[in-house]
This record gives sequence, structure tokens and C-alpha cells, in this order.
Amino acid sequence: MAKKKSAKANTAKHKGNKKSVRTATKKKSAAPKKNSAKSNSLAPVAIKTGPGMTPMEIGSKLVADFNAGKMHLTDMWSPAIVSIEGVGVSQAWRGRKAVDAKNAWWASEHTIHGASAEGPFVGATGFSVKFVIDVETKATAKREIMTEVGVYTVKNGKIVQEEFMYRAG
Repeated sequence: MAKKKSAKANTAKHKGNKKSVRTATKKKSAAPKKNSAKSNSLAPVAIKTGPGMTPMEIGSKLVADFNAGKMHLTDMWSPAIVSIEGVGVSQAWRGRKAVDAKNAWWASEHTIHGASAEGPFVGATGFSVKFVIDVETKATAKREIMTEVGVYTVKNGKIVQEEFMYRAG
């Protein structure tokens, strides 16, 4: 109750000075609120990818299957998968049919002489894999060792996005 009287006294003291009244009101309304995780925008929030296989499980399966000779692992894709190709191509394919068509085209244009995958390197929402592929372009007979990193986003136990990044140079 003593606080109320002093606030009233302060207001009465500065009644003729509108600026002082506004300043006193602003200071009062700017009092800090209780600090809770919900109201604190600086607090971390939990990240979950949903039910199903985890990024670690999917990444481990992808690397093992790829190293066993399985190149396109469609059983781990979401029906709404997005596949993004990096520098030089800079395009995205959306949906299972489009991604299947892109991969069929690539396979028809290239001969793979060997390939390996390293990883997975796992994060909160997905994983990445380093690929090294001994590939020959059929049209030119040019053979090269291609190194790329695939970055995969997982949701509800499926890969919803893959992006391939190539070594510059």
C-alpha cells in the first residue's frame, strides 16, 4: 500500500508537467515480466523430425546401401521429395516422379566405374554424406573422379529434401 501512495504522490507532484507523468507511466509499464521459456525468445527450443526413422538411422542406411552398390535409394524418400543440384545446374526437382526422371536421365548419360560414400555426418534435422564417384560421361567419353556432398533433410522418417554440393574448381 505504501507503494501506491508514493506513486500517487509522484503523479500529484508532477500533475502540471504532462511530460513527467508520461515518463512515469512509461517506466511503470516497461517493468520486466516474469522470465519464462515461452516468453523468452532467446531460449532454445527442442527440434524433432517426427515419427519414423531418425536422421542417424536413415543416413547410416543410405551410406551402407550406397557402398553396397545401390545408387538411388528411393525407399527413404518422401513422396514430396525435393532434389536440388548445385553449382552449374542450380535447379530443383519436386516430387517423386520428377526426381525419378532426373535420376533416370543422369544414369542414361553416365557410366559409373566405382563409387563410395562416407558418413553420415548427422545434425538435428538431417545428415550429410560425402560421395566420391568414378564416372564417365557417355557422350564425350570423359572420365573423372567426382566428389560431392549430399545434404539431406529428414521429416517423419523420410528424406524430404536432398541437395548436392560439388567441389569448386
